[in-house]
Amino acid sequence: MALVNGSPSVILKNVAQLIKKKVPQESAALVEQFANLLYSNISSLDLANRNDSDMYGATLSLWSSLNEHTEDATVIHVFNPSVSKNGWKSSHTVIEVIIKDMPFLVDSIRIALNRLGLSPHLMLNSPLKIVRDKAQKTTKLASAVESKIKATSQETIFFIEIDRQSTEQELRNIKEELLSVVEDITLTVNDWQPMLKQFNVIIDDVKKAKLPGTKSSKEDTVEFLSWLAANNFTLMGYRSYDVKAVQGDIKLEANMGSSLGLMKNSNGTESRLISSLNESGREIALGDSHLILTKTNSCSRVHRPAQLDYIGVKRFDNKGNVIGEERFIGLFGSAYYTNSALNLPLIKTKVMDVCAASGFARGTHAFKTLIN
Repeated sequence: MALVNGSPSVILKNVAQLIKKKVPQESAALVEQFANLLYSNISSLDLANRNDSDMYGATLSLWSSLNEHTEDATVIHVFNPSVSKNGWKSSHTVIEVIIKDMPFLVDSIRIALNRLGLSPHLMLNSPLKIVRDKAQKTTKLASAVESKIKATSQETIFFIEIDRQSTEQELRNIKEELLSVVEDITLTVNDWQPMLKQFNVIIDDVKKAKLPGTKSSKEDTVEFLSWLAANNFTLMGYRSYDVKAVQGDIKLEANMGSSLGLMKNSNGTESRLISSLNESGREIALGDSHLILTKTNSCSRVHRPAQLDYIGVKRFDNKGNVIGEERFIGLFGSAYYTNSALNLPLIKTKVMDVCAASGFARGTHAFKTLIN
């Protein structure tokens, strides 16, 4: 029995009794266990003004959706429950999501709803380990932290209530937005290991490469990239670009086949003439700096709603000419924003150069103010 504030809830006890009474005996125990997992973290405030029959109906509806999810395809239902159609009712629009368990799901779904101007009144989610038989029927389930069960799949269930939506078009728009976000999450998560592998290959290439500038600037570049690879940057997309000479100009051409993560769905132009950039853009693209660090024009729909960070690692020939770029998009980890600038690779060198040029003595108030 799920506990509420440390004690058994009367309404949840009643839901369990309804399951035992109405669900076929061979599956009643499994459905009751499902209900316990679903409502394990619900608060007494969220249970206020609810009745056991509608909670029973909601439980059976989500259980039915779980049994639809027999492959990797995500199941999303957005509907207004009514007694005539569903056998139970709610004053809210209900969203059911059954999806292969992945990182970023809770934050990304909440962000998607907020982007639509919707704030969940209730958002229950539970990662589950599930055992299905050859006919894909659920035979066992447990919390994702349970180590004894040999699961055939690990899935996350969501039960969400939002303000009631009045038209079918509004319900379709919500479903389409959530499916689109799930696609972004899936691309990011499925390609994370290939992106990390490529990132580390590039670090090795930088170590071996003859780069313009000083030895210390190359060491700073390697240290910074290695620090990012140590879980300080959430990789979301990658693509390689080549710099090629064309008649009277130079172009940056995308290697579309190299795309990973979100870049697989990027609709950007495959090539761009360097002459189309302003003077500062041309210097950034073709100058001696090893890295391009900036923000993209796109806001992340995965993990957190911030502008995506852009990291470009330039490739140089033996004469110091730029011949390509390895481009990654994603989000810097919290350490990038919370650590002292003096502890951040690459940045600390630039900060110390500024401090040295300032003429302020180390440890003085002026020196500390400048750093902060």
